[in-house]
Amino acid sequence: MSFIKKIRKSLIEKRFFKTLFNKLYPYYKGFLLVFLFQKNKIQIFSPKKSVIEKKDIPLAERIFKSFKLMKSEQESKSSLYKASSMWQNHIDKDFSFLKESYEKDDLEKFLFFLQNFGNWNRYLGIEEQILIKKYSNNIFLKRFLKDQIFQGQYKLWKYINQDDDYSNLNFPRYGNQNGAFIGDSFVVIGSFFNHIYAKMIANFLNKDKKNLIIDLGGGYGKLGYYILKNTKNSTFIDFDIPETLVLASYYLSKCYPNKKNFFYGEENFNANTLLNYDLVFLPPWEIEKIENNSIQLTINKNSLGEMEPDTAKNYLNHIHRISKYFFSLNHESFRNKFDNGKKSLINREYNEHGVFKQLFRYPDLGHLTYENNKINLENDIFFYLYEKN
Repeated sequence: MSFIKKIRKSLIEKRFFKTLFNKLYPYYKGFLLVFLFQKNKIQIFSPKKSVIEKKDIPLAERIFKSFKLMKSEQESKSSLYKASSMWQNHIDKDFSFLKESYEKDDLEKFLFFLQNFGNWNRYLGIEEQILIKKYSNNIFLKRFLKDQIFQGQYKLWKYINQDDDYSNLNFPRYGNQNGAFIGDSFVVIGSFFNHIYAKMIANFLNKDKKNLIIDLGGGYGKLGYYILKNTKNSTFIDFDIPETLVLASYYLSKCYPNKKNFFYGEENFNANTLLNYDLVFLPPWEIEKIENNSIQLTINKNSLGEMEPDTAKNYLNHIHRISKYFFSLNHESFRNKFDNGKKSLINREYNEHGVFKQLFRYPDLGHLTYENNKINLENDIFFYLYEKN
């Protein structure tokens, strides 16, 4: 869409002036902050160089082999397990480097993507590296990023936790991440509330037997990292489209090198796999093999609302079938529109048949406040926790 058409569309939808304010506010606030003495522990970090480490080749070989198998099988699978038009367009454009590595069977190119996705020059839909890179290059925006976005999230995290031990937030930089340091601890913008949710989720896990935890569409494993950090006896199962699944495969395997990992295709996946491995990475169609009532908790953050309705309903049917608890963080009223005219589901439609009992529902404070360190009541991301009836 051209710049003029975007302006015309925003005027018709009566959001032009609010959008303009939101664009200009960080410059204005950052300008003021430059002349105010506000000392805090936050130091913005944006890497200038790409990472190239050949020592990761053995791990990359396993993930690449799995990726190629998933891509070769993907076309023949049901449309219920394929990306929506919105995400497919995004993959074709912004994951083109990964696509080229597959088409050219180039392992080193594939590894380069894994090692640098957190510093990529295109928005990958899984992290805010573009925002951090942009804000780091302007003195006013960088000050806004430091004192408002990161410091604001940090203050909110301390308030909710009633704890100032920021070392608990420390987040490994695999993938060459952009973010910030609080003292010696590295964080990304999403660290604060993913840490909070991981602690919350831990209260619903078994203390005396192994937990089977599914993350459906978990990005590169941000929430998974904190859950695994807070859970000793668990198998973490990640279902996702191949392009993002490989990032989680790399990131979590690097974070937890002593955990036994399973990549799709290395052997037949069955119930025993979940008992014999700690980290399991699977394409979405394999969810059909999960046994009824075998999963302690299934997680979905954001992605159900990015799926076409039939696809989301299929996953929800499986979640209802297999899970004791279901943690969902998605849109309350906003619906994504797809190329075929269909619209995404929203929160109230995830449990229409009453399979689950709702334990709680709250707005996601991370999304509600992080853009300007102010409450934005137009942001409608809510999180729910359900328990099977």
